[in-house]
Amino acid sequence: MAPLGVALLLGGCSAGGAGAAGHGGGTAGSGNAGGSSAVTSSGSDALPARIRRLSNAEYDASVRALLGVSSSPSKDFSFPPDAKQGPANSPAGAAFTVNDAQRVDPVLADKLDAAAVSLVAEARMNGNLAAMATCAETSGAGAEACAKDFIQRFGAKAYRRTLGTDELSGLLAAYHVGADGYTYADGVDQVLRVLLQSPGFLYTTELGDLGAGASFVMTSNEIATALSYLLTAGPPDDALLQVAASGALGTPEARESEARRLLASAAGHERFVRVVREWLGIDDVARREKSQGVYPEFSNVSQSMEQESRAFIEAVLSSPTPTLGELLTADWTIVDAPLAAVYGVSAAGAGEHTSLAGAGRRGILQQAAFLSVFATNNGSHPVFRGVALMRRIACLSVPDPGALGIVVSFPATDPSKTTRGRFEQHALDAGCAGCHATIDNFGFAFENFDGMGKLRSTENGLPIDTRVTISAGSDLDGTYANGDELVQALAQSQSVKACLARQIFRSTAARSDASVKDAEDAFVETWKQLPPEQQDRLADVLVAFVKTPTFVQRRTP
Repeated sequence: MAPLGVALLLGGCSAGGAGAAGHGGGTAGSGNAGGSSAVTSSGSDALPARIRRLSNAEYDASVRALLGVSSSPSKDFSFPPDAKQGPANSPAGAAFTVNDAQRVDPVLADKLDAAAVSLVAEARMNGNLAAMATCAETSGAGAEACAKDFIQRFGAKAYRRTLGTDELSGLLAAYHVGADGYTYADGVDQVLRVLLQSPGFLYTTELGDLGAGASFVMTSNEIATALSYLLTAGPPDDALLQVAASGALGTPEARESEARRLLASAAGHERFVRVVREWLGIDDVARREKSQGVYPEFSNVSQSMEQESRAFIEAVLSSPTPTLGELLTADWTIVDAPLAAVYGVSAAGAGEHTSLAGAGRRGILQQAAFLSVFATNNGSHPVFRGVALMRRIACLSVPDPGALGIVVSFPATDPSKTTRGRFEQHALDAGCAGCHATIDNFGFAFENFDGMGKLRSTENGLPIDTRVTISAGSDLDGTYANGDELVQALAQSQSVKACLARQIFRSTAARSDASVKDAEDAFVETWKQLPPEQQDRLADVLVAFVKTPTFVQRRTP
């Protein structure tokens, strides 16, 4: 078997070699997107040209679509976790797995090789490979002709574009490495193993046609690929490829039509659920640990917390007009019996809405997943919760203490005080008060929930105080009795709705640093032009980005 190094040579997907690889062509047609002459934006509003490695979820979806297998190799072979756009303490707060900084390191290279061997074997066992690479003459010139035809057809699907001449020659050479002295089937196996480890498969491109200038529109194939991975985490289906072949994806109307079709699919819902969970920082709740001495119930319900967040977000997205307001303030959830007991409610049954009336919580910010992630292993943490709300939900600036030369030191445990009583020391420290007067108040509103999200009215024998006054210089400024009042204000806030637009942009743009700030700001201006009733509709905000010139236009880095 050719090692990954050989696969890289055969893959033909690098910024320097894009022209030879034929990025202007593909199974969906060739040349730039039809109607692209009407697409304009200023250079600073465009995203940079780049190649982007598939995330683990995208890799799994891609091999399943290509080979007709059912496995999830990123899990089966323990791929390293995706490198996310930025740490949790970045100004953006949220960290998304769609990230153009991801690369293939030596550890992942070994995993990819092992996965390729297993995937090819599975495809051969289930009969899919024989159907895809059938050949009446399995030796001599006839076998080579079959191999060449298979490489062209299957390679175009794997690379999501037509193969270049050099790529075809390289893959044909790989076929002979496997077949010469052995069999046609061995040669096909070798080709597949190389394809599944090649940059042409592992990376998507946003390079347009070489020589297009400082600002250009992506090719039809690239637009189709970007649209499909954005909305379903998988490669383009036949219907999308047909639209791409017509050149219509250069128009906002065609992109909207395809986006809404893909969003309505099961894969579209799964992808959007992942985006919301990454945005809120709750995508790893099931892997969290809590002190058994303080929270003995947590290990039994952490999986239930993850299942609740997934099922709840999916249910919100399945409503006729899924909104941010519903996500933040719903008076129902979907919960199993063990977690329902923690909430003090009766589970309605699998997949059914459980009423939270009288339960003292509402919406996803008062679910155990969010509350337990933004806490410590032995207690609640108003700073963690406050920063999460400010950065992730309201897009309010929170300075990084490290950048200010501040060594973070949280109040020591004191059994004679509540958590709020300990953290109120921040307000007495001149070096802390400036930031923490705002941060802590966002968090204090949720102090009626302990470190695993269980409702409480006392701590250390003292009453819990959730009354806060927010003074952040935004439309959230005001006095709130508790987290319930605060989340309802968040749901009505125009700045929070604008933050949703920013987070949608960041989840799709594959980066959230200063290099794309102009593009992000430009999208927020576009979002402001939406009718008010659409500005907090999750799908409508995403579709609005898909329709912008920014989605299809790129600039030289």
